[in-house]
Amino acid sequence: MSESLNLFFYWTVVPVFVLFLLERLTMRTLIRAPWGKPWVQSQPWLHPNFISRCRYPMGVISTLVFQMGLWVGPSVWFWNHAGIYIFAFWIITDITDGTIARHFDLHTDSGESIDPLSDKLLLFPPLFYFAYLEKIPLWVVSLFLVFDLMGQFSRYFIKHKAANLFGKAKTFLTVISIVLLVLETVYFEVRPWRINVSALTLYGATFLGFFSMFFKVIPNYWYANILSLMNLACGLAGMVLILAFEAPGLGLAAVFVGQFLDLFDGRAADKWGSTPRGELLDDLADGTSFGGTIAILIWYAFSGDLFAYFLAGVHFCCTVYRLVRFLKDKKAQGVVTGVKLFSGLPSPAAALIAGTAALIDLPLWVRAGLILLSAVLMVSKVPYIHFGRVILPAIPKLIKAILLTLILVAVLIGFQTRNDQVLYWTVLLFASAYMVLGYPWGRKLTPPSPNP
Repeated sequence: MSESLNLFFYWTVVPVFVLFLLERLTMRTLIRAPWGKPWVQSQPWLHPNFISRCRYPMGVISTLVFQMGLWVGPSVWFWNHAGIYIFAFWIITDITDGTIARHFDLHTDSGESIDPLSDKLLLFPPLFYFAYLEKIPLWVVSLFLVFDLMGQFSRYFIKHKAANLFGKAKTFLTVISIVLLVLETVYFEVRPWRINVSALTLYGATFLGFFSMFFKVIPNYWYANILSLMNLACGLAGMVLILAFEAPGLGLAAVFVGQFLDLFDGRAADKWGSTPRGELLDDLADGTSFGGTIAILIWYAFSGDLFAYFLAGVHFCCTVYRLVRFLKDKKAQGVVTGVKLFSGLPSPAAALIAGTAALIDLPLWVRAGLILLSAVLMVSKVPYIHFGRVILPAIPKLIKAILLTLILVAVLIGFQTRNDQVLYWTVLLFASAYMVLGYPWGRKLTPPSPNP
């Protein structure tokens, strides 16, 4: 298996990453060069709409090339990788046309329909091909296509629609599904893991496709509330997974998904507004996912004895106290928008640290110490920089891509070796890095303000 992973790394991951790196360096050079903007604007073949239209047939072409070895000759390996590289090149152009539209003033209204249509035409032929090979369920691909088409055609009859934060996440998960399918098909004779991981990621993409479509037909001010409700649902699902199915790892994964949603609900409320009780709903969701579910996880991981009740109670009470303090202090200070600096460790970060500490393979006193430390920092007045508003936008896209690749490699190793500890350590290290590096350390930002 290790040999297959090495082949995948050297023949797929490295070439595609080099291709992506060259694209990013080229765009960076054109953006910074004084002659870059007028030159790009003068080249019809660099117009975002032209690039998007060129993607229309590439899903079919890359799939046919991928299959070509079985039709015209014995060199299946060559044709498989030719198809992979064609697909990778054109999926990277989806980033390119967006960069050109933003930085070179080439955005058009028609591009808002052309670009998502080109994405569908690029992604769905490979999905239906792998469904034909019975690698993934055909009904899921078909349902995904229905949701995507409904979202596409809604643009033509809904004038005032909510801006969508799910489109890129949906596309990303779809690409991950295709990458996993390629890995299974080209590099392994049989599926190397116990569960159909590519099908799971496709389920996630279909789920996001539904909400991507759904959010186009609801009022903008409900956007943040729906995200909060989904976070709440993740917390409740995590409780069920832990208590009913004895799957603490999946329970933590549900909380992690809720944190992804929580990353955007505050920003959505700032941009599009919310209902009068939107903040209360957000805190209820955070308290359920980051407080209640993680407390149950701690109790379960520490065998449900008296000490387990103590640790779980401390985490839950500190989380609730932090959320209540946020509402009271925000009202007292008259804060109506989002903040860049928190008072105390944010509850999502504390939940990740406490949740992974409960499950990680370390001495009991170390695990308990991490849980108590995160709880104390949560209710402290130590300032922490907002990850979503300050840190994430400041990270260069190349660094984001590298970090994302490292996370995916860790996930792949975890599934491949059937060792959950690899995944727990990855999450714990990233969360602990924020616990240390999230402190301002001399940065000049707005005064600390409590926030969950």
